[in-house]
Amino acid sequence: MVVLAVFALVSAGLFAGAKNLVADQEKRLLAERTAEVGTLLSSAVGTSVQSSLSSLGTAAQSPTAFAQVAQASLASGSITTVAVAAQQGSDWVVKAVAGKALAVGEQLTGSRLALVRSAGTKLRSDVFNVPEGGARLAVALGVPGPVRTVAYEEVVVNPSRATPLTQSQPFHELNVALYVSTRADAAKLLLSTTSQVPLRGKTATAAVLVGDDSWLIVAAAREPLAGTLASNVPMILALAMLLIGLAMAGVVESVSRRRDYALTLVDERTAALQTSLGDLEKAQNALVANERLAALGQMAATVGHELRNPLGVLTNSLYLIRNTVSADADDRLRRQLDTADREISAATLIVSDLLEFSRPRAANPTSVDVAALLGEAVSVAPPPAGISVLHDEVDVPQIVVDRDQIRQVILNLLTNAYEAMPEGGTVRITAQVIDHAVTISVLDSGLGMDEQTRAQVFEPFFSSKVKGTGLGLAVSKRIVEKHLGNLTMTSQPGQGCTAVLTLPLTPAEAGVTV
Repeated sequence: MVVLAVFALVSAGLFAGAKNLVADQEKRLLAERTAEVGTLLSSAVGTSVQSSLSSLGTAAQSPTAFAQVAQASLASGSITTVAVAAQQGSDWVVKAVAGKALAVGEQLTGSRLALVRSAGTKLRSDVFNVPEGGARLAVALGVPGPVRTVAYEEVVVNPSRATPLTQSQPFHELNVALYVSTRADAAKLLLSTTSQVPLRGKTATAAVLVGDDSWLIVAAAREPLAGTLASNVPMILALAMLLIGLAMAGVVESVSRRRDYALTLVDERTAALQTSLGDLEKAQNALVANERLAALGQMAATVGHELRNPLGVLTNSLYLIRNTVSADADDRLRRQLDTADREISAATLIVSDLLEFSRPRAANPTSVDVAALLGEAVSVAPPPAGISVLHDEVDVPQIVVDRDQIRQVILNLLTNAYEAMPEGGTVRITAQVIDHAVTISVLDSGLGMDEQTRAQVFEPFFSSKVKGTGLGLAVSKRIVEKHLGNLTMTSQPGQGCTAVLTLPLTPAEAGVTV
């Protein structure tokens, strides 16, 4: 490859050098051809037009002679108007005319007046649009006499139509654009041999002297002026050098192929061994994790079952104690009873989470009103002091889900939002239909989570709180996925948290039957 790269660099250098030489030759030839075209046009246009206008000015002294000269000019078909105008004070008036554009006695105005005023003993020219419509090439030449008189001609031009060239015509290898101006002004374009105007790429310019005016010709080569062979020399040199380089690279490659093949086999075996070790480590970690979760699930089921009955007894006992306490009992005693009630409720919730995690029950789908379900969840889990709940009006269709299980999910999201705002804040609950699914969002203005915590919130027994089993969100996610839905969390530290619960609209999409 090194040998091939060296030959490729040499080939690129030869190509670039030869290309520059050919480009310089093309540039020189294009400039020469353009100058020749300019000289030819200067001689042909300037001489013929000035001779025609001189004859017209001489014939203007006799109406009969003027008519003959004018008709001869109009017979060519390209000239539309010939006229003789004389100065009367500050105005210029048409004295004799042939054609439809002007009339005898008419005062010249606009571009025509400006051109006639500037005419002297040498030809003046301009391209402009006329009221009759279309573009015109106008030429004017002063006529000797006691009164300042000017011979005037107009020719219809259509610069948007390309003038065709054949192989028999001079300079057929060039694309040419001729401007009645010293610069390439589109409004002064007289003719072109291509519709792609202005010309792009490598161009050359030359001046065309027509009387007192200097026209501009812009030319570009249609084909290589130096010939096809000269144009292909850079590529031929580059390809020849590349072929030599390929031959040399083939010789070197044949020598080093066996060594490379042996090294490749070693690399393949090493990579396969590393892949196998990685797969073995992943499988071992997964097996250990599954065994640990199975053991935790079994322990959770045992602990939950053993604690449910004592908690029920405590609840009944606390109820009896409340009924025996008189209305005027000590406030401290009531506060202690309230504390016991809350702690028993918390323990009951932990037991429920443990049992739900260890023995998830089957779904019992029914048609559920989402608005009513959200309102019930807020009433069951009212916000603590300092926290307000904004419950947007919900206008979504009913969904087919297990009402108790989805309510448990919403309650878990609400209590997590409350606990994330120890200093108070706002919780906002919204619901809407997006892509044939109902999306329920719970947004809080709490402390938020970092990326590592957010990535672990759905793992069983993971919790960043002092109290809690870390099963609430894990159980909630499993319930939602059992309904073929999705539960996600987005959060950033200090910017609150957004929990999004998505459930399918129809029973078929939810994977359940009514």
